[in-house]
Amino acid sequence: MTVPIVAAVIVITFTLGFYGPGDPLRAYYGEQYDRIDAQSVERLREQYGLNRPYWEQLGEFSRGLLRGDFGESILLNRPVGDAMASALPVSIQLAGAAFVLIIGFGIPLGILAALKHNSWIDHSVLFSTIMLSTIPPFVLAPLLMILLVLKLDILPSTVGWDGIFSTKALLPVVTLAVGPLVGIVRYTRFSVLEALSHEYVRTARAKGLNTQQVIMRHVLPNALTPVVTAMGGTVAGLITGSIFLETIFAIPGFGGQTVRALTGSDYPLILGTTMVGTLIVVITNLVVDMLYGVLDPRVRVSG
Repeated sequence: MTVPIVAAVIVITFTLGFYGPGDPLRAYYGEQYDRIDAQSVERLREQYGLNRPYWEQLGEFSRGLLRGDFGESILLNRPVGDAMASALPVSIQLAGAAFVLIIGFGIPLGILAALKHNSWIDHSVLFSTIMLSTIPPFVLAPLLMILLVLKLDILPSTVGWDGIFSTKALLPVVTLAVGPLVGIVRYTRFSVLEALSHEYVRTARAKGLNTQQVIMRHVLPNALTPVVTAMGGTVAGLITGSIFLETIFAIPGFGGQTVRALTGSDYPLILGTTMVGTLIVVITNLVVDMLYGVLDPRVRVSG
């Protein structure tokens, strides 16, 4: 299904960009655009291929993709592939750090809530994670900046990018991880509770295995399949969904680049970021499907 999905995204995105509002040349030149003579404008449109018919532009763009050529960015005045190659690693670092945070806290908290089912620990874990997830990122990010930077003076300025191991990356990573964390906690809790109700768990306990052995050997291998499904969507969402955070924290990543492409009607850059985002989602789902057979041999298809 990868090929038809990617083909559909190409056609839909290109059509929306071609017929949608906005002019990339006007966005690039700003107020100077009205002072440019008509012949110069026409030459610019011919230079970037903006004056050609829809089908011709779509065909050229599709052929370029097959060669790995995303075209030339109008706003950045550089190849789209080069622009994305410099921005995507930043977003991948942010997503990777947030993912480690989500897994490091989400799965243990979900297991703890399941083992302490209907206790105050269970209710506290669910209440706190759900409360955090209800705070939108555009509210949580400024609140954390005001509290930790301005009031408590715990962190220095969080604007800009000095690498994933700098203190500037702490707030973006935490803000990015808070939303998906509740999903992993709930999926893990539900899956572990379901696994604990099966006969093989009672049999394992009857054989004298302690709780840790039962959880590690019998419960987790059976409970992680739905959790992996949730993690697959989380990974893709972390990389492609950091648009607001990269904007507010002035991080030169993939999300901020997408915003600039949209606001500037930069069709080649819009198409490039959309295609890369689509491939990230498709490949992530493919990897998740392959992991099912690793975690649960019952789902493998025998030849």
